[in-house]
Amino acid sequence: MAEFYRFPHWVLTTLVMVAAVCIVLQTLTVSYSIRRLPAGWGRRMENGMECAVLAALFLFAALLGQVQYGLYGGFLMPSAYDLARQVVFLLAAGLGTAAAVGTELIWPFFVIGGAAVLLPATEQITGPAYPFFFMAALLYFLLRSVHICLLRRQELYTRLSSISIKEAIDTLHTGLLFFRRSGDILLCNRQMDGLARQLSGQPLHNGLAFQQLLEGGELHGGCVREVLGDQQVFRLADASVWSISAHEIFMRRQTLILLTADDVTERWDAVTLLARQNQALEQRGRELRHTIEHLQAICEAEEIARSKGRVHDLLGQRISLLLRAMRDGQQPDEALLMDFARSLPTAMREDGTPSPARRLALLRETFRGMDVSVEVRGALPEDGEVADSFAEIAVECVTNAVRHGYATRIQFHLFHNDCWRMTVTDNGIPPAGPLREGGGIGGMRRRVARLGGSMELYTAPRFRIELSVPKEAEKT
Repeated sequence: MAEFYRFPHWVLTTLVMVAAVCIVLQTLTVSYSIRRLPAGWGRRMENGMECAVLAALFLFAALLGQVQYGLYGGFLMPSAYDLARQVVFLLAAGLGTAAAVGTELIWPFFVIGGAAVLLPATEQITGPAYPFFFMAALLYFLLRSVHICLLRRQELYTRLSSISIKEAIDTLHTGLLFFRRSGDILLCNRQMDGLARQLSGQPLHNGLAFQQLLEGGELHGGCVREVLGDQQVFRLADASVWSISAHEIFMRRQTLILLTADDVTERWDAVTLLARQNQALEQRGRELRHTIEHLQAICEAEEIARSKGRVHDLLGQRISLLLRAMRDGQQPDEALLMDFARSLPTAMREDGTPSPARRLALLRETFRGMDVSVEVRGALPEDGEVADSFAEIAVECVTNAVRHGYATRIQFHLFHNDCWRMTVTDNGIPPAGPLREGGGIGGMRRRVARLGGSMELYTAPRFRIELSVPKEAEKT
């Protein structure tokens, strides 16, 4: 190192700074190398070689420090650290060779050449040229540290390693927390840490304390406990809902606790919406049952109102004629009065039994008040008896669809070819099992059978009734 005393002071200062940068970068390289997951003895030898390079850089810095100290003291100092220099070289040579064999790469051999500059024999052989070999080796280790540092960092974040595993766990939407029975935390991802801060109001320090908080402690910041199905969930201030469960894991003769947090917000919203819909359906069902139970009274009230209106119209017409005659000062004709009296009961009886078309119209009007749509497509049969039967059956179909299937829309399709046909469909709930025919459906079958026709029922994909009556059928 005596040749360095001829160099300017700024050159020596620069070399010291370069050696310091090399030490920092190589320390980072060693850190990245050790944090990789072990993959055999070759990788372990490679990590050991990086430690040997770091030791060599410390010796480079020590030799430069010796020169600086000699210049400061005003005297020349012979080279020192001979034994340490030889040991570090042998260590770097052995680990470099082993790393080259284990990884099947050639670049670890270059480390041996760079570390050979430290040997006292190299200093004696090269003589005045030794400072240039020294600076070349230092520059090589600087560039190598930068390259290996970037390479190791990329490997950590793109290949399987402790950092890549932690990074992958942190990206999970599911919260994970591993801790010992004592509460010491081994692993916690970002999602679980964020949930713990919202639930407890403070950073997560002890896994056991957090578990006890979940089981019965006081929650923070508007978080509340809820029940979803048969499990407890936590609704946070941001309206998200989480299910947190604990699991015991046996590993290396010890028991670890794993807490997992799953986002069940969509399920919670769906169950809540379903509960509101069920409540609305139950309320509507009660209303429909009440309406159906009083359907006869409603129909009677409709008929009474219709009759009152007809009486009002008939009497109003006749009374108006009489009042007009009296206002004109005319004597009402006795024969006209007798005719009004005799024809009034007959006129009132004329609409006593509604026609089939009128019955369908009344059916639509009656159920429209209950928000039930009755739609009729086509025309009733020309045969009065068949038309009357179809109208009667339509009333029974609507009543059954609303009462048993909770239907809100019933459709009648009337058409004919070789038979008079009627198809009935609704949007109600189809029967869960085999259909048992009661008095209503049985009565419809008997009515159709008397006309010589047939009736078919289908429950899938939706409830449907098909009626057919031959045009020339014999009435039995």
